[in-house]
Amino acid sequence: MHRSLEQPQASPKATGILLFLLLLNILNMVDRTLITSFGTAIITDLGLSDSQFGLLTGPIFVFFYSIMGLFMGALADRVHRPRLIAAGLVLWSALTAVSGVAKNFAQIGVARLFIGVGESAMAPSAISMISDMFPKAKRGTATGIYYLGVPLGAGASFIVAGILGPMIGWRNCFLLLGGLGLVLALVLLFIKDPERGAMEEKGTEVDQQESLIGGNWRSIVSDVFQVVKSTPALAWTMVGAVFLHIPLGAGQFAIVWLERERGFGIGEISATYGLVYIIFGTAGTFLGGILSDWYQARYRGGRVRFLALLMMAVKNEVETGSELAGSMKETGVFPAMLIQMVSIGEQSGALDDMLSKAAEIYEEEVDTLVDGLTSMMEPLIMAFLGIIVGGLVVAMYLPIFQMGSVI
Repeated sequence: MHRSLEQPQASPKATGILLFLLLLNILNMVDRTLITSFGTAIITDLGLSDSQFGLLTGPIFVFFYSIMGLFMGALADRVHRPRLIAAGLVLWSALTAVSGVAKNFAQIGVARLFIGVGESAMAPSAISMISDMFPKAKRGTATGIYYLGVPLGAGASFIVAGILGPMIGWRNCFLLLGGLGLVLALVLLFIKDPERGAMEEKGTEVDQQESLIGGNWRSIVSDVFQVVKSTPALAWTMVGAVFLHIPLGAGQFAIVWLERERGFGIGEISATYGLVYIIFGTAGTFLGGILSDWYQARYRGGRVRFLALLMMAVKNEVETGSELAGSMKETGVFPAMLIQMVSIGEQSGALDDMLSKAAEIYEEEVDTLVDGLTSMMEPLIMAFLGIIVGGLVVAMYLPIFQMGSVI
């Protein structure tokens, strides 16, 4: 029995599931980045050194997240994927809440380790589901929508730190977001696992010859290494991703640096930093999905070659180099006075001093914008918290009411 060779169409429910996966990915990134957003407060409260904070945001989390991600991917080929995501969500949400009551480096370090393990189930399972819900021509766009959760979630974590942090403290923010994840995990129990291979264009047999469910860990390990070994494009993409993310490690100290060395108060710059992250990160992620679909439909090599060409173009721009003032002028975003000051600084060799003077000039404007943003978002945040707390109360008391009606 064969499927039609015609282009398969996504079901109406696919978009709803995709948006829910996007919501989970946003929460995933908020929980992951929250420790960076509250960097100065956590370092001070727990008495951490910069090296210990680097370990928390780097090796302790990343090592277990990346290694377990390989095996979670293989596990996603064998089990009910929404329930696998639910299990990971429960684990990382519970440990996010535990992070909020940590008293020292060891306690928050163990929590971060298991947060990495729990979050590693999200991406491979979600991407596998998207592949089975959307046809090949639309997968890049669908994947781009899913990965909008990265800039939205990371940016949202800084906004949480800038707005909620001063109101309820970093510990309560961790507890609140951990509880939210546990509630959302219940929804995943009612989502049906998409049919595997349903969106493949070529005619294939509908009936699977053998169920993969129940494979042991030895076969999972074997499958992981076999897939990497037999797919050079995947292996090289993984290597490239490792080197691409090395410079991003410095970003974990961005808020700490701004608050410690540039004179911003704790939480003062976080909301603005988060907005910048959301705007530019979202634009890059969304355009990446659309452009990769466009390239896939017209040229050989697919999305991997598109990524390689994009990285080569960036590399050439970096090697060629250009004046900062010229690049700022091309964007059409920066004010003329700032561009002039940067140009003078570059020509005189005093760019650092000129940037400091520019920062002083525009600091008052930034403060005004941040105050306005805070005033605008505080009612929305309070309303959102009210809905969450109300939902938790109803969820706790509903079983009691149901028992009463039965009696």
